[in-house]
Amino acid sequence: MRTIVINPDQQFNSDLAAALAQYPEIELVRQLAVYPDADELLRIIRARRPDFLFISADDFARFEALAAAVDDRLPGLPVIALACDANLSELIPKLMRLGVRELIDTPVTHEKLGQAVAGTARQLAKRPAPTVRLGDLYAFLPAKPGVGSSTIAISTSCALAEELDARTLLLDCDLAAGVTKFLLKIGNTSSIVNAMNHADNLDEDMWSQMVVKWGKLDVLHAGELDPPTNLCASSLDRVLALARAEYDTICADLASSLDPFTVQIMREARQILMVTTPELVPLHLAADRLRHLTELGLGDKVILLLNRKNPARKGLSDSEVSQLVGLPIAHRFSNDYPVVQNAILEGTPVSHRSSLGQSILDLARSLAPRAAKREATPLEHRRFLEFFHVSSNRDHGTVWKG
Repeated sequence: MRTIVINPDQQFNSDLAAALAQYPEIELVRQLAVYPDADELLRIIRARRPDFLFISADDFARFEALAAAVDDRLPGLPVIALACDANLSELIPKLMRLGVRELIDTPVTHEKLGQAVAGTARQLAKRPAPTVRLGDLYAFLPAKPGVGSSTIAISTSCALAEELDARTLLLDCDLAAGVTKFLLKIGNTSSIVNAMNHADNLDEDMWSQMVVKWGKLDVLHAGELDPPTNLCASSLDRVLALARAEYDTICADLASSLDPFTVQIMREARQILMVTTPELVPLHLAADRLRHLTELGLGDKVILLLNRKNPARKGLSDSEVSQLVGLPIAHRFSNDYPVVQNAILEGTPVSHRSSLGQSILDLARSLAPRAAKREATPLEHRRFLEFFHVSSNRDHGTVWKG
């Protein structure tokens, strides 16, 4: 069984660790000497996946807040209360009202720990610890450079985080031509390459310093656009594993090439969202990409996004596009390119009531996890340019710079 200890009393922690060492079946995976806030605790739980928790109840208000957060998000995860200075006659009734069944007070003895662990084991036997849901990875693959895949990936990520309250990470994985750093104006911050270079020591604390906070969205850009020659598959595996433990949804903006780095990400993805425009060259390349992905065993993951569809219905029809690529069109995005570009350059908003804004929100809704409970803001209250908000340094807080 895996456990986490949250207790500011260092002597108590030392005694507890010594007692736990007598139980080889219990692994202490994290020890915190300060009370985290609820979001941080849930982030640590997602990353460390404990079977039960030890939490100090000496500061009962903080204990209650953490226990309530665990019960709300991960009902059934056992909590063992720790008490050093608390009045037990007052504490025990409070714990009972919270549904906390086990308590260890000082001095820590083998007998007290054994009773609490045995009670927790019985509870887990009746009701196993809840499974931590891993985040869904969606890979945005352009049929060719310039079809607007990055715009859709960035905007969809923002909609997931801001409109649908999903914990969302945007990864710019186009190491040679990524544009996220420019479009979101996130400056000299850490990148996915930095994360991979530190993969051996990467944990949830380092991760929180590396990602850029852009509103509610977390971002890792592509770096210096000079792809390293020594990319390690195992390092990428560790980065993606931690990301999937931290977030509900990860949107990866890919290069158009099918190099090993890009293919590795697509193998991890739940869906590959291939973006094309309705011209013959990108459609030919989209069909070629689909053939190669099918040969790699990834063809069943691919869905087709048609960008810059002409509202006047000029050019190829939807049926002709589908026939040329070999896939039905899953989502369509209207050709609002000039309007969006002018809005970005002039700093004027484009209404989210536009066809493009509605289509992006529809795609985000289709990708959102069930846990994303809040309804999207009515269209007239949001503006598409907000997805390209130029954030100031104070929006980002302290970031890890590699």
